[in-house]
Amino acid sequence: MLTLTRQQAFGPARASARTAAPPRPYVASTVLSGATLQQRRAEGAGALAAPDAGMKVTMMRHGNRVKHLGRPADQRKALIRGLVTEVIRNGAIRTTKVKAKVIRKYVDKMITLAKDGSLHARRQALGFIYDRELVTNLFDAAAERYGDRNGGYTRIKADPKVRRGDATEMAYIELV
Repeated sequence: MLTLTRQQAFGPARASARTAAPPRPYVASTVLSGATLQQRRAEGAGALAAPDAGMKVTMMRHGNRVKHLGRPADQRKALIRGLVTEVIRNGAIRTTKVKAKVIRKYVDKMITLAKDGSLHARRQALGFIYDRELVTNLFDAAAERYGDRNGGYTRIKADPKVRRGDATEMAYIELV
């Protein structure tokens, strides 16, 4: 990629009475070629400049696989904790399909901790689930209820009705 100064790209600048500042580097494109910095300097190319106002720089979310659920991180975590607590308390809840898919792994994690039954696992569950009595009941019943199962403690069933107002797909998430 060739990098030019504004003067080289757009022609000579207007003469002014003031002392002219050195020409700023001009970046024709934000896409870099495979050439190294030393190769670009040998070709006589100028330095790369930071994007000017008006240039759009986009970044990719490599490896960030979190569903944001339209909320900031603190609200999203509180929502997930509340939904997981309600699923464990009631056995099943009706929520949006996306939220059901997100909380499924957290519910399975809490049941796995309950099957372990150690003090450390109990403290981890108490740090996540809002209700202390619910954690006690979960740890008492999980070993006999889910002892032969190695995972997949929840099922998501699609609800044929959509939510009034925004027509969001709804689903039931329930413990097996």
